[in-house]
Amino acid sequence: MSFTVESTSVAPANIALSARPRTRLVRFVALSWGFCAFLPVGVMYLNLLLMALAMVLTPGLSDRVRVLRASPLLSPLLLMLAWTLLAALVGGMFPDLPTRVFHVFRVVLVLCLALMLTRQEARHALLGLLVGALFASALVAVHHAWGLPEWAIWRSLIAPHNNFSSGNMMTMAIAAGVAVCLALRPDADDRWLALAAAIGLGTTVALHAVSRNAQVLLVLAPMTAIVYRFRSWRAVLAGSVLLATLVVLAWHLSPTIERRFAEISSNLHTMTAESRYNTSIGVRWRMDEEAFAAMVEHPVFGQGVGSWSPNWQRVWAQLDQQLPPDESTRFAEINNPHNDFLLAGMETGVPGLLIVLWLFWRLIRIGWRQRNTAGGITVMMAVSIAASAMVNAPLRDAALGMTLLWLLGASVAAHPEKPIG
Repeated sequence: MSFTVESTSVAPANIALSARPRTRLVRFVALSWGFCAFLPVGVMYLNLLLMALAMVLTPGLSDRVRVLRASPLLSPLLLMLAWTLLAALVGGMFPDLPTRVFHVFRVVLVLCLALMLTRQEARHALLGLLVGALFASALVAVHHAWGLPEWAIWRSLIAPHNNFSSGNMMTMAIAAGVAVCLALRPDADDRWLALAAAIGLGTTVALHAVSRNAQVLLVLAPMTAIVYRFRSWRAVLAGSVLLATLVVLAWHLSPTIERRFAEISSNLHTMTAESRYNTSIGVRWRMDEEAFAAMVEHPVFGQGVGSWSPNWQRVWAQLDQQLPPDESTRFAEINNPHNDFLLAGMETGVPGLLIVLWLFWRLIRIGWRQRNTAGGITVMMAVSIAASAMVNAPLRDAALGMTLLWLLGASVAAHPEKPIG
């Protein structure tokens, strides 16, 4: 599958870097990191370290820094880090404060590293994602056909295990969205190959995933790609009808999807009628309420960086859900409200929330103005990750979002035109 981007008369500022032979090292690491999106989080951190080292050890670092400084994304990234540090100084000392500051620093770091890639390196990163996703899909198929041992390297992929299992399926749904973007290219000579890849990846998510987030992205990602590509209500309507048909088929062919979404109604009834929050929907609803209330109470600097865990443990104890001790402890120890926007607002105030919104808005705006395949991938990924951040924690949880954020930044670096803020 070729990974071409429409030509443009405007050359990117960093294109000269690709002519230097030793930058192939960065290209190789970019391909590796994209491919390893479905491997354990330790492998992701290894690729992060290798990417930083490769950029330092190869020529052209000053050129990369110059490109980064010119990026319209640098302002919201630096402001997010600076405001978090200021809120940490103003707020009290909490056990999770160092961890939370590290999470924010990691988000800034991975996006900055991605923005410093050349177009060729960025395209290799996205190619690595597609190859890795197809390989992961094949592993899942082999597991269902013959069974695979639950080795640590692929346990979260083949069997629901933890947040990383959800992250794997979310990533695969987004990879299917990337394949749709490639299939929608006006001059694509491998359209059917890209479409086949999208269908294969989508089928794996539909039949294997237990994550509702991933299943929603399976519809949201291609719909966003269609809206971006055609930008007309007629095309959007046609795409909606097609996707609605696929949703109906998936609902009837996948017992997992039918069961997981039927649970929503049951969870809401339990929450509203019985004030029981020991369900996936119920606990998320209650955590969102608590995070929003804390943000309203402390609108400027928030309740404090790292304040979520002790506050939530106190709130959960007051709810008195009359659960077995082990189950009650499991709910009490949820370390984030599963909403990155409200977590930022609670811990760093309304300005912290607005900065995160500004970052995603700028990503979507930059991609929308490109009017090419790379821009479409940026918009699709930004919308998908932002939607996930409303019900999960891709900005906080490395297992869920570290590689996705890096690939989002790489999609910006793949733009044929210099991004315009």
